Amino acid sequence: MVIAVVLVFMGSNASVAQCEGNTCIDVSADQDNNQVVITVQKGKSRSSSTRAPQPVATPGLKKPWIPWLPGPASTAKPRPRPTITVRPKVKIISGSQISDQVKSLLPKGGIITQPLGDALVQQPINFMTNTPQIFTTVIIVLGVPITIHLTPIFEWDFGDGNKSTTKLPGAPYPLALIKNTYKTSGEKNVLLTTRWSGFWRAGTLGAPINGSITQKAQKRIMVRPGAITYRP
Repeated sequence: MVIAVVLVFMGSNASVAQCEGNTCIDVSADQDNNQVVITVQKGKSRSSSTRAPQPVATPGLKKPWIPWLPGPASTAKPRPRPTITVRPKVKIISGSQISDQVKSLLPKGGIITQPLGDALVQQPINFMTNTPQIFTTVIIVLGVPITIHLTPIFEWDFGDGNKSTTKLPGAPYPLALIKNTYKTSGEKNVLLTTRWSGFWRAGTLGAPINGSITQKAQKRIMVRPGAITYRP
C-alpha cells in the first residue's frame, strides 16, 4: 500500500523499510514529485508460480481384454498440483485522502515584525514567526498507526543580502531574538523558509524521515529614512 502525502519535500535519500513480523513500513521523500511517500506492506513477499512438467505417456502394445476379468490397472501418474503464489496484501488509496489531512494539520506560520508598520533606516527590526517548534500527527495505514514527529529550522532572508538560520521562531520585545538593521530605505521583500524534518514511529518500529518538508512565507516591508527610536 502506497500513500503519497503531497507536501513540498526536498533532499531525498535512499531508505530502508523497517519490518516486524509480516508488516514492513517505510517513510521517505520523493524529490521528483515533492511528496512524502508512506509504504506499508502486509504479508509474505511474492514467490514465482511454477508448474512441474506433465508426464508423457509411453506407447506400448495393447493387451486383449477379457470381459469376465478386471480391467488393467492404470499406470498413468497423477498430475502434480501447481504451486500457489502468495501475494502481500496491497491496497491503493488516493494520496489526496491523506495529504489533505496532513496539510490541514501541518502549521504554517507567517512573518511578524516589530514595529508592525513601516521600519526606519539604521533602526533594528525584530522578526519572528508563529510557527510552533514541534509538530506530531498520526496516520493510519492498513490498520497500522504511524506517528510522525517533525521539528523546523527557520531560514530568514531579510531582502538586503543579510540572512539568518535558527531553530528558534523568535520572540517579541524585549527578547528580540531575530533582528536586522537596514542601511538603505525602500521596499524590502522578506522571505522565511521553514524546513521540517524528523522521524516516524509505529509500535517498536521507527526511523528518520529522509528529506525535509519545505514551507515558504514572505512579507514586504517599507523602510523609510529617519532617526526615530521605536518604543514597544
